[in-house]
Amino acid sequence: MFSLNHSARLLMLALLIKSVTAFAAGMVPETSLLLINEQEKGGSINVKNTDPHPSLLYTRIVDLPDDKGVHLTPTQPVLRVEPDQTQQLRFILTTDAPLTTEHLKRVVFEGIPPKTKSDHGRVSINIRQDLPVLIHPANLPVIKDAWTLLKWSTSGNTLTVHNDSPYVVRLSEQVVAQPSGVRMKLTRPYILPGQTLTANSTQSLAGDNQLQFFPASRYGIQVASYTASLSK
Repeated sequence: MFSLNHSARLLMLALLIKSVTAFAAGMVPETSLLLINEQEKGGSINVKNTDPHPSLLYTRIVDLPDDKGVHLTPTQPVLRVEPDQTQQLRFILTTDAPLTTEHLKRVVFEGIPPKTKSDHGRVSINIRQDLPVLIHPANLPVIKDAWTLLKWSTSGNTLTVHNDSPYVVRLSEQVVAQPSGVRMKLTRPYILPGQTLTANSTQSLAGDNQLQFFPASRYGIQVASYTASLSK
């Protein structure tokens, strides 16, 4: 039984390595986050073509349905990138008014290889890179642990978290009430300034006074779990 489980783990590890290698192909951004500063009226990111052939790099911004009021535009939405070359992409920020809170968007990079005669009848797969975009106001100090500012509370079987700070907070959807150990799931892996999210439990949370959750850094890296107080 041990050898079977051990073999299965090795197989899963090999598949994981193969998967990571596959996702590393194509157009690869230099970081896992596009950071835009209002003070600079935009920002930039480097994207490398890791394929052995030239490709067209398509770049587009995706607006979240619950975050509007700022506009971000790539200066070169379509361009050719030679193999093993790095291209710097610039983004221009326009706002309806000076920003007072952080905003969140997504940016998608897609590399499309050139078609050749030998490609006739073949199915090609274009690899996309989908990254978060964090837009930071000019006059807002940077706080690296903004998740400590979230307010958590319970009522009956319902958990509520409110973000009355000006910062975007990214976190795992899975949370754990303490001391009961009841696990719940939030509706999304981020909470915008001024937003309120809820999660429901199958049992009462009346005896719980703390909440363990798993925040992510500005660049999306999961940090150590954080335990917050629960109010009633």
